[in-house]
Amino acid sequence: MSKIELAIKFGSDEITIFKKGLGIVARQSNYLAVTKSGRIGAYGDKAKNLVKQKPSQYSLRQPIQGIEVVDRNLALILLKHTLSRAKFEENALTSAVVAVPCAMSERKLLELKSFLKQAGVGKTTFVQNAVCVMRNELNLPDHAKCLVVDIGKHITDISVASKYDFESGRDYFIGGAEMDDAVAMYIEDNYLVKVSNDQAEMIKKEVASLYENDTYTTTFEGLEEDKFVDITIRANEVRIAIINVYNKIFDLIKEYINTLPAETSASIKKNGVIFTGGASSIYGICEFAFNKLNIPVINMLNPLDAVIIGAGKLIGLSANDYPHIHI
Repeated sequence: MSKIELAIKFGSDEITIFKKGLGIVARQSNYLAVTKSGRIGAYGDKAKNLVKQKPSQYSLRQPIQGIEVVDRNLALILLKHTLSRAKFEENALTSAVVAVPCAMSERKLLELKSFLKQAGVGKTTFVQNAVCVMRNELNLPDHAKCLVVDIGKHITDISVASKYDFESGRDYFIGGAEMDDAVAMYIEDNYLVKVSNDQAEMIKKEVASLYENDTYTTTFEGLEEDKFVDITIRANEVRIAIINVYNKIFDLIKEYINTLPAETSASIKKNGVIFTGGASSIYGICEFAFNKLNIPVINMLNPLDAVIIGAGKLIGLSANDYPHIHI
C-alpha cells in the first residue's frame, strides 16, 4: 500500500496542502455554493460567483472557519475535495503535519484530529504555527528564540519559539477582517460609495502601505446609490483607514513581550521578530515594527506561506526531532 505524507494548514478562509517532494499542491478557499437539497454547485471563488448569479438557487456556505469546523458534513466534502486536488489516495496510508494556532484547546485539537481521520488522514501531528515558521531558512542558530507574529484574517498569533523549542504564545481575536471593515467604512464615509468586504480586501492587498507618504493609487468600482462609479484611492488613504488596527496589534505585541521572562526578552531583542500571515505582507511593516518595538525585524520572502512551507519541512521527520503538541 502506498504512503502519502502531507502538511496541512487551515487558514482563515482557505486550506493549504503541502505534499512531500512536490511542495504546495493545493490551495482551496473555504466556500461552497449549496442548493436547498444540499447539492454542491461550486467551490471557492467560483462558489461566490455562482451565488451572485443565482441567489435563489444557491446559498454561500463556509463549513470551516479558520480551524473551526462549523458544519461537519459540508466540511468533509470540502476537505476531501481539497485532498483530491493534492492527488490524495483515500485508501493510502496517510500522515499529516497540521499547523495550528498556539492557544488551540485540547478539546478542539481532538475534534480536528477526529475530523481529519474521517476525511482519510490516518496519523496527525499537531505543530504550533510559530514552530513551523522557525523551520524556514532564517540564517539563525538552531536554538535562537524569536518572536513570531502571525497576523491572520481573524486571529493574530503571538509566540516565542526556536527551531527546536516552543516556549509560549497567545492568540488574539484581531486581524485582517477588521482592516477590511475599516477600508470599506473609509470609502463609504469619504467617497459616498459602497464596496463589499471582498472588494475592500482586494484594495488593501493591492495598494495598502504603512508609509505615510505613499501616493501609489488603485482604481475600483463602487456602488453610488443605484449606479456603479469608478473611484481612485491612494495608499496613504488606505493607511489612514487601517492604521488603528495595526496600532492595536502592536500594543498587544508590546503587552505580550512585557509578560516574558527577562532572559526570553533579551533573546528576542537580540534575534528579532518575524511577521507572517496575509496582513504582514503590507509595504513598510518592517520599518513600522522597528519604530514601534525597537526590535530587529526578520524579513520573510514569502510571509503568506511561511507556516505551510515550514510545516512541509517537518514531513517525514520523527516527532522527537521537533516540538509538537502531545495529544
